[in-house]
Amino acid sequence: MYIDLHMHTTASDGIHPPEKIVSYVRSRQNLAAFAITDHDTINGYLAARTMLTDSDPELISGVELSVRIGDDDMHMLAYLFDADDTDFLASLTEFQERRNERGREMINRLNALGFTISFDDVLQRAGQAVIGRPHVADVLIEAGIVRTTEEAFAKYLRIGAPAYVPKTTWSPQEAIDVVHAAGGLAVMAHPSIGEMYRHLKTVAELGLDGVEVFHYRNPADKRELLLELAREHQLLVTGGSDFHGRSPSESPIGGQNVPYACLEAMKERAERYQTRSS
Repeated sequence: MYIDLHMHTTASDGIHPPEKIVSYVRSRQNLAAFAITDHDTINGYLAARTMLTDSDPELISGVELSVRIGDDDMHMLAYLFDADDTDFLASLTEFQERRNERGREMINRLNALGFTISFDDVLQRAGQAVIGRPHVADVLIEAGIVRTTEEAFAKYLRIGAPAYVPKTTWSPQEAIDVVHAAGGLAVMAHPSIGEMYRHLKTVAELGLDGVEVFHYRNPADKRELLLELAREHQLLVTGGSDFHGRSPSESPIGGQNVPYACLEAMKERAERYQTRSS
């Protein structure tokens, strides 16, 4: 039996609502557990939690936090936290409000280029999701300004492009402390992207718990390197599909064959934080 601890819904930048993700998970008969890890929100997880029956795979709490280390954007996955912890929820809400202000500023910069785009259109496109660049890209496509998401990013939304606005982010220590205080684990997401594994030693010293070894953007040689680094820094090994539904190049849900033993080790380590937070 396997697990998939990384997937996204319409609560952030995935294209499928939580009920569709739950349906996909149910169709993967070898999945014993899964996590919905939307960006900076647990709304997708909370919705899925209400849909499950005793016969479904186990759902564990998850979220993907936006972290800045030096000049690098690093994503940090959080797992097994208390999703009803009031301090944790307050921190997420404050962060989401700042991300929405970032979206408004991107629209202001696009309109300064001569376009006429309403922030209300972005809000409508995002629905209940935390606003991100893919939502702005969708509005650019609908307005006929670009044809694809890739073109929107290349011309206007990538780092250095005219409408790019830096993300509001946590520091690594802030993110780790908030997660641990809620009884959860902090894990470096997709460490091969941007070679974020360069920061593993530093972040491990701050209290990082694990690293996402099983990910479709980690080729075989990188997986070996990450396993070695995990052993060196006493980090847990995790993984998942990082499913968004946006590209055929993605891994399908359940496609990474992450061993169930990884979750057992995670639960064992989480007990130290859960005892501390209780």
